[in-house]
Amino acid sequence: MIRRSLFLMTAALLLTMGVASMARAVPTPEDKCQASRFEAAGKYAACQQNAQAALETTGNSTQFDTAVSKCRVNYTATWAKLQAKFPTTSCGAARFVNNGNGTVTDNLTGLQWEKKGNLDGTQNSAHLHDADNTYTWTATGTAADGTAYTDFLATLNRRCFAGQCDWRLPTVEELQTILDTSQGLCGGGSGACIDPIFGPTAGGFYWSSTSIADKPFVTWGVISDVGNVFGGNKSLPLFARGVRAGL
Repeated sequence: MIRRSLFLMTAALLLTMGVASMARAVPTPEDKCQASRFEAAGKYAACQQNAQAALETTGNSTQFDTAVSKCRVNYTATWAKLQAKFPTTSCGAARFVNNGNGTVTDNLTGLQWEKKGNLDGTQNSAHLHDADNTYTWTATGTAADGTAYTDFLATLNRRCFAGQCDWRLPTVEELQTILDTSQGLCGGGSGACIDPIFGPTAGGFYWSSTSIADKPFVTWGVISDVGNVFGGNKSLPLFARGVRAGL
């Protein structure tokens, strides 16, 4: 009798699991939209790692910049394809959304970016989002203890800017995703190669959080008015843009 009861309980459990599996067998268009976003992000990350690996073995920085640019272009082109493929889902929205609170959301990456303003060639420490302000990555040589961390990010998080208290520097892979080579100097005009939705942006080197493994005094960054990846000495006063969240 006990054996028969155990058999019936097991059969019922397997039947329940089967029904649950069947219920998830047909993904919705929104499921497919989200899956495609993660798949694209995974391919982008792998592409970046392959470019980094090639740089370590060849030392060819020109080849590296060409490779990571291709990674970025392929990844950012994904959104237009998702818009066309899943128009009735969240993938059908505009890629960049001005949140009206000093931030921009990127629907491709899931990142929320700080907007800049007041680009007039003069730094203004009283204006946290002044596009002219520059910061150091380190104060002691290699550690993340420069003004980008102790002043800029610390203030963003102490004030819980835009209702969020987890602002950080972007990785070098993330930082590249907001480059737009149809804009600014890259597109034959002037200024940064970034969509205007991010506010007036100074041309120059922007810090990432990604240090160069075999050069502890150097961190990867992006030169916004050229549109390429470069290494910057951590002690130099350079530009920074806050970011949070992500896939």
